[in-house]
Amino acid sequence: MKIFLTVKLALLPFVVFWALLAWHQPAWAVWSALALALAANLWRAARSELAILELGSLVLFVVLAIANDLAPSWTAANALWLCPAALGVISFASLVVGRPWTADYSRASYSDTASTPQFYLINMLMTGLWGVLFIVLGLCRWAGVASWVTTAIVVGGVVVSIFGPRFAIRQAIQRMRASREDYHWPAPAFSATANLDCDVAVIGAGIGGLTAAALLAESGLKVKVFDHHVVPGGFCHSYLRKAHHDNRPVLYRFDAGPHDFSGVWPGGPIDGVLRRLGVADRIQWKRVAHSYRLAGRRIDVPEDWRDYVRLLCESFPASADGLTRLFDTIHAIFESMYATGHGRSGIPGMPESLEEMLAFPKKHPLAFRWMNRPFDELVAAHVSDPEPIAYLNALSGYLGDGSERLTCAQMVPIFGYYFKGGFYPVGGSGHLADVLSAAITADGGEVHLKSQVTRILVEEGRAVGVALGDGRTVRAQAVVSNADLGHTFTELLQPADLPASFRERARAIEPANSCFSVHVGLDFVPDIAPATHLDAPMGIGLAVMSKLDPSAAPAGHSTMTIITIVPYDDAKGWFPQQGGGDWKAWRRSQDYEARKQQLGDAMIAAAETIIPGLSQHIVYRTDASPVTYARYDLASAGAIYGVAQAGRLKGAKAPVPNLVIAGGGNAGAGVEAVVISGAEAAEALLPGLLSRKSAAPADQRLPEPAMA
Repeated sequence: MKIFLTVKLALLPFVVFWALLAWHQPAWAVWSALALALAANLWRAARSELAILELGSLVLFVVLAIANDLAPSWTAANALWLCPAALGVISFASLVVGRPWTADYSRASYSDTASTPQFYLINMLMTGLWGVLFIVLGLCRWAGVASWVTTAIVVGGVVVSIFGPRFAIRQAIQRMRASREDYHWPAPAFSATANLDCDVAVIGAGIGGLTAAALLAESGLKVKVFDHHVVPGGFCHSYLRKAHHDNRPVLYRFDAGPHDFSGVWPGGPIDGVLRRLGVADRIQWKRVAHSYRLAGRRIDVPEDWRDYVRLLCESFPASADGLTRLFDTIHAIFESMYATGHGRSGIPGMPESLEEMLAFPKKHPLAFRWMNRPFDELVAAHVSDPEPIAYLNALSGYLGDGSERLTCAQMVPIFGYYFKGGFYPVGGSGHLADVLSAAITADGGEVHLKSQVTRILVEEGRAVGVALGDGRTVRAQAVVSNADLGHTFTELLQPADLPASFRERARAIEPANSCFSVHVGLDFVPDIAPATHLDAPMGIGLAVMSKLDPSAAPAGHSTMTIITIVPYDDAKGWFPQQGGGDWKAWRRSQDYEARKQQLGDAMIAAAETIIPGLSQHIVYRTDASPVTYARYDLASAGAIYGVAQAGRLKGAKAPVPNLVIAGGGNAGAGVEAVVISGAEAAEALLPGLLSRKSAAPADQRLPEPAMA
């Protein structure tokens, strides 16, 4: 209503003009309207504002004033239809220049969303509507149509102007909510059925699958998890290796993949899930310190993000103001994104009610404005110097190989490593998997290892269980797949199981990047940060987690993993032409061994630029190529970050009802991301699960996981 009244004031010159014309005073009408329009534009100019409607009105009345002097009779006879027609022309002209005139008046009332595409679209529609109405009014005046018709047109426009924007906003938000999922089938009822083996069968004991299984088991469902490997966790597992040093045996513990965990801060997604399950006290976390060696410059990241910003500003004084504003903006977006996890076990998500969604832009304007826009646009709005930008993107390797353009929603959570810290679990990354497995078994679930799933059973268009490699079948009311997404849709499911419209999309799914890693046991402790990032002579990351957890190596020794990202196109070249899941002959070939050795040696040489003599202290070494990651995790092309963005599902629901996806197939990279994905998969099967009060078992003495 306030916007409508403001527009009425803007149209005051026309009201006066039409009133004086009705009293047969054309000269007074023109000059009075011109004076009012001029006064309105001068007031706008004094406020450094521009209103397209008012500027167009001034031009119109200037033209009418000239016409009145040259042809007063013609002007008096045609002015009644010329004015609304001219307003229509002004409306369409504002659309052409990309500045709908209604936005000039609604911007003040919707300042929090004025820069969003939704605001622009709604105002384009409203301005277009009024453009049509003005043209119709002009034609009615010209044709001498009865006044009640023109009055009805105006009243209709007024009603739409008052109620239309809110209706349009609600419709846009509902579409936005629906667009978060590709598929919208109803959740299963989970009624008791005697001939079923469990309520939910989970394929894969990666962290996404274990999270989904633990939450479903905690909610009272009977859950069975199946994994081909000998230990749970997927990439998130630890392994031991023996060696000899000074004629004595030594034992090293390595992490297969993750070593720097985000989301474990109080109220974060991992912390929230573990607390809900009643197992948060089973893991001791140690904060991971970061150091960057980029473009010949060394920056050790302080624990307080504000100190890090000050350090960057001192290092790059020309970009100091922009860096400060940028970090403040990123921090605000970060807090807004995770605020939606309150009351949802720490799992961020879209607000539950339409009213909360309508309130979100006002409460969190920066997040609403930027979340779905490219991160590099946000950076470019504040900083242009490529050197500090390299530090802003320093952790992007945690998300991909740099070939894909990341949104703010994808990149901002990475800054949680600065705002909240990244952490390492004492006992190794596999300890998280062990704790989740124990939570599943404590609530009556089962974790079956060395049990590979070969087929998802589909009957009458719905997932009804799984088939195992040993010939057994497990019938269930729903299935969670934590397997590789491409493998799920092209091997575990048959083409006939999928909707025809999805089959081509399933075949087109491409894996995300893989990596190459060198794991070494050392007879000394290198003087570097536990997480060190180096860009030359090649891009590598060095993880020395034994500095945080000395139990990973003997006294005076350490473990270190050197990692480099391998893009998908390069990862494919590590595999032989023929298929297979083991590639034993290829792995033993001279060409493969030589290539592994060469790249591993180059990575060690790169690390030696900051750790002189490193190669002389290696007691044990093992290298992992994309082939290694494919063997142990059954990941296509050894992908460590799921699938490329174009192939990811939106939401947890698969195109087959009662089948949900957990893991990198829809969440992308990182343990925190797959925990969120697993939680969302569980909630897709049990709507409202995350918002309900936890039913964590009273007995916190959790048994060891039941494994078969």
